[in-house]
Amino acid sequence: MIQIRRRRFTATLGALIASAALVGAVSASSPAQAADAVTLKFSAVFPAGGQQGDGAVQLGKYLEEYSDGKIAFQLFPSSQLGNKIQSLEGLRNGSIEMTEAAATDLGNFSDLWSIFALPFLFNDGADAIRVVTDPRVAKILNEDAEANGFKIIAWWNMGERSIINSKRAVNSPEDLSGIKIRVMQSPMLAKAITAMGATGVPMAWGEVYTAVQQGVIDGLENSPPVIAVNKFYEVADYYSLTQQFIIPDPQMISTKVFDSLSPELQDAVMKAGEASQKDFNAKWEKAVASDIQLLKDKGVKVNEVDKAAFRKAVQPLVDDYLASADEKTKALYDTIVTVRDGG
Repeated sequence: MIQIRRRRFTATLGALIASAALVGAVSASSPAQAADAVTLKFSAVFPAGGQQGDGAVQLGKYLEEYSDGKIAFQLFPSSQLGNKIQSLEGLRNGSIEMTEAAATDLGNFSDLWSIFALPFLFNDGADAIRVVTDPRVAKILNEDAEANGFKIIAWWNMGERSIINSKRAVNSPEDLSGIKIRVMQSPMLAKAITAMGATGVPMAWGEVYTAVQQGVIDGLENSPPVIAVNKFYEVADYYSLTQQFIIPDPQMISTKVFDSLSPELQDAVMKAGEASQKDFNAKWEKAVASDIQLLKDKGVKVNEVDKAAFRKAVQPLVDDYLASADEKTKALYDTIVTVRDGG
């Protein structure tokens, strides 16, 4: 049985009032959950609704289906079990079974993953999925992830990330002068946004809406479905299609947990991941188009930009990164470029 857990925190740190609501269940044609089912908690920073929330629920259905009910799935959305870094730490020690993250988030555990913070690395989101799932690239990424406690079971296309802000429309790097833009907790992402003309501010996701609302920052960068489901159109008026970051999301299970499962359940987890990847990515492109229209309907001004100017602005940063990268990272970059360019 798939469960989505909702919790509210009191003002006193550490005081927790938990309330659980059964939001979705496997269809009648799905197998009944076994009495001794293994429970897998999925920690997420995204809300229960929207493309990501729906995708996580569907992953849970696949886990139950492929395990014949021997796996039970619980989704904890909206950072209930911690932010992304805390959730990844939970996977490393086995206290949390599953989570999702942007590929750059793994850079907090291995420098190799900072490569995903390079601007304009892929042509688009679908291209990124094609590249990271190519056996030549996947071998490098999987080995490094597992060495750090994370087993990747699926890759989700999170599209092209663009800048939304409350100040003005952005057409060129000069338009970003004086604007503070939130980025994920990666120094490289902050440097890239700063190179584009703004000031990059690393910040945990749960703090971003209030920070924009209160003027602590002026905006953020993300894809249309994420902007829409989190209602950033309420606090920012300008969405400029810079599309500088294309960062896919690995869906992961703790290697400690995975290794403790029977071969039968391990196979079920991998099959569920494969099905989730196919299902989520098929739905993503439709969501992007509809959510850009939603943003326009909410009064957000959406504009194209001089993308060549932004590419030129960040090229010195890319050159410096590659010049100082270790051999393993350079090898990954070369492999990504080879696969991306059809080699």
